[in-house]
Amino acid sequence: MISVTMCPCAGSSVAPLTFCSELRGPKDFANSVNLIPRMNPASQAPLAPDPVPTVAAEEHRLHKPLGTLQIWALGVGAVITGEYFGWNGGLGVAGPIGMLIATLFVCVLYLLWVMALLELSVAMPFAGGPLAYGRRAVGPWLGFVMGWSMFLECLFATIGTAIATGGYLYFILNLFVSGLPAELTTTVCGLFTVGVFTALQCWGVKQQAKIMEWMTYGAIVGLVWFWIAAWPGVRIERIFTTPTLPNGWLGVVQAIPFAIWWLVIIESVALAAEEAHEPHHTLPRGLLMAQLTLIVLVVLTWFFASSAGLDWKETGKETNLFPLASVYQEVWPDAAHRPHVLGFCVIALCGMIASYNGMLFAVSRQSYSLGRAGYLPAFLGQLHKTRRTPAVSIILWSVVVSGFVVWNYFNASAVTVAVLTCNLAALVWYVLAMVCLIMLRRKEPKMHRPYKVPLYPLIPAAVIAMSLLAAVIYGWMQQPVVLWLTLAMYGLGLAWYFGWARTRLIHEAPEEATARAAQQPLDPGAPVRLAARRRQ
Repeated sequence: MISVTMCPCAGSSVAPLTFCSELRGPKDFANSVNLIPRMNPASQAPLAPDPVPTVAAEEHRLHKPLGTLQIWALGVGAVITGEYFGWNGGLGVAGPIGMLIATLFVCVLYLLWVMALLELSVAMPFAGGPLAYGRRAVGPWLGFVMGWSMFLECLFATIGTAIATGGYLYFILNLFVSGLPAELTTTVCGLFTVGVFTALQCWGVKQQAKIMEWMTYGAIVGLVWFWIAAWPGVRIERIFTTPTLPNGWLGVVQAIPFAIWWLVIIESVALAAEEAHEPHHTLPRGLLMAQLTLIVLVVLTWFFASSAGLDWKETGKETNLFPLASVYQEVWPDAAHRPHVLGFCVIALCGMIASYNGMLFAVSRQSYSLGRAGYLPAFLGQLHKTRRTPAVSIILWSVVVSGFVVWNYFNASAVTVAVLTCNLAALVWYVLAMVCLIMLRRKEPKMHRPYKVPLYPLIPAAVIAMSLLAAVIYGWMQQPVVLWLTLAMYGLGLAWYFGWARTRLIHEAPEEATARAAQQPLDPGAPVRLAARRRQ
């Protein structure tokens, strides 16, 4: 277990090895691990270091340009699309008050979840995120399951957002040219979105982070614009329906999977830990600021969308990809108001764009980390030589997203399926992450933890209980395709891992090297010998 070591670059005690500035990449880290003489418990004789495949450090090292403000923008930007679409399916099954109850349940879940997740993400600031947590707490198989779960979450969120962005573009174009074919226009616009942001992500992290920061501001302005514009149409009696819960408590329960879409993907910020400047400071500050910002946006958006729309049943249709825009147009239906309706739609598009950009960031980083460690094909773990971005992962999964966008042309329920599949995969790894947190507290009590979750173990236990409840609810939903699709994705992933990847893991990857080092007694002279070898 790693406790305290001597950092050759500073000559003082710091903890742990992962924070030593002399260890500049996975190869250096792994070399320092291999310099540690491991003792056979029975004979106390040193064991030879494991042979490991070679990974060039410079080919696998990400840049670190992200500060607190960028982390906040990444968190809000990745999630803010949830305020613009996807959640409204819950309004349709639960009614306004039922949707509020489901929303408050989800807000509490995600606030607790972020507080607990920060302990893991700061202690292990790797692009692999859940892969690193599961690998260190239990072993490679759990690392893969957790990494694969978040990968599926991010992938299906990206798919749903790409299609919905195409829907918003259709709504805008239809204001100018009426009679456009909805399905075809949505598909073409969705493919255009995928192409533009594939290029932007490949361009560079710093560039896309700055653009996303401004898009996030635009998305927040769009919500405030919507609240102000919807105010004349607010009728409180539309919220207090008769009966108060149109479908009873069952409707509230069925609304929870849709309400999760309000805030899902906030955890993708943990994947930026390896690209964050001083992650032990920037991550807690940026992520908590983002979560609190989003809770305010969620509650106000629910209120105005539910009370200003003429009929909550129409607003709550699952096939409605632009519920805020449709409510806005109901409040201002005359042709004379078309310019500011159009203005809102353009600003609202910032929310869709910011979230799509953040989700593509998350899915590509998760793919990159799994490929870098050998859990997925190695080519997915390669970086562009000059841009230092995981271009192969970005391009490959953008092609997959494009395929689902085309599928939406033939199946209008594709967005709902993508949203619910994303949410279910998220719940799986929420539970597993909290199990890892509890196990690591017991297994490695002296592990370096710059941030610790308050009220331990109550908060992790509450996250587990609430996530399990939300996952069980999928059994009551009328979307069996979501369960079958999720099971099929996990089946494919596990077949790949046990049939191929399990024996081909790359031990020099940071997630692997850290887990292996934690299981070995530490030789204090190892980093010094590593520094001397670097000078040679």
